[in-house]
Amino acid sequence: MPDRRHLWRGIHDPEMVRAGVTVRLTLDKERYQVGDQVEAVITLTNSGVGHYFPTYVTPKVLVRFELMDGKGRSLKDSMQEERIGREVTLDLSQELFDTRIPPGKSHSVTYARTISQSGLRLKASIVVSPDDFYIRFFEAKLQETKTRKARDLLHEALGAARTSSFILFEEEVVLS
Repeated sequence: MPDRRHLWRGIHDPEMVRAGVTVRLTLDKERYQVGDQVEAVITLTNSGVGHYFPTYVTPKVLVRFELMDGKGRSLKDSMQEERIGREVTLDLSQELFDTRIPPGKSHSVTYARTISQSGLRLKASIVVSPDDFYIRFFEAKLQETKTRKARDLLHEALGAARTSSFILFEEEVVLS
């Protein structure tokens, strides 16, 4: 290990994650009029991670689209999110879904909405939550934990887990 440091950053290191994936945002045309339908696609490719992305059950990757008005506000009911990851029950007894991306493969998410007004922008983003499983676990444990000391420790752990999220990709495109 360099400088005798044993670092295993993985999904917690934004630059390492960015180096392992490729993101492409495409739209069906450059400009739209009121009444047109916009179709946008984010394609996330596991181009260099070397294993499924994300690995194991702890992280969550969230692909998000939303329409923004001229003042930067999200239009009501315009947000669409899709989760990439492997989710299991908190007791690890059952797999709920597995949408992870194998090495060398891609996953595309399509967004389609009608342009309802002029001056809209499309905001497309990918957010990584490295500690998603822990967040869900700590929240559940807080509901059943009685002692103050245990609750304080869980609140501390939950706070730390919630601060680990980062934006992997974000782009705003003027639509109309």
